[in-house]
Amino acid sequence: MSNVANIYDNGAISPIAKIRENLSLWTAGQWNHKRVENMEPMPRSAPIIADCVALSGAVTLAANGQIQQQVLAILQPAENEFLHLRWEPLDDVEGRLWEQARSGRFVTRSVHCRVDLFTSTRDPNLSTTTFFILGQQRDMNLEVFNPNPIALPVARFVFWGFRYMLSNLDKAASAAIEAGTKATTWVPAEGF
Repeated sequence: MSNVANIYDNGAISPIAKIRENLSLWTAGQWNHKRVENMEPMPRSAPIIADCVALSGAVTLAANGQIQQQVLAILQPAENEFLHLRWEPLDDVEGRLWEQARSGRFVTRSVHCRVDLFTSTRDPNLSTTTFFILGQQRDMNLEVFNPNPIALPVARFVFWGFRYMLSNLDKAASAAIEAGTKATTWVPAEGF
């Protein structure tokens, strides 16, 4: 495993903090200060592959069609769980990420970027696909597009990264972080 890295480093995914270090997470419109109690990797594997066609209840994804944004149950963390992930499609589809249903990820004022089958050719480690999910009831949503002129029977996406267990910091520690006297890693855990 590599050293603790910048949250969007262009190499293989690596932890953004060590156990017993602090994280300051942007969520629900404010910074929330936490401490890492434990962490573990989540390898790219079959249990975290989502077939969005099957999840939507459809038989196929229509030619040039889309599947409206939906929550992926496999990526619903428990309270005080924090997921740090990268992702890509396994099929010739495009995915658009929402962090909570109302807040897009990879968004500017006029563009909401998508991840496609060829993202890895431009970004071999998929660092530009990095996203975060913090705690229960703050689910990510995935919207899927078929750029092909034929219907597709599957639209699979795979995820991998790290899972952190967090605890809340007390008011004094949070105030020290806000004052800049206590170390932390600042993470935009949702669209900003």
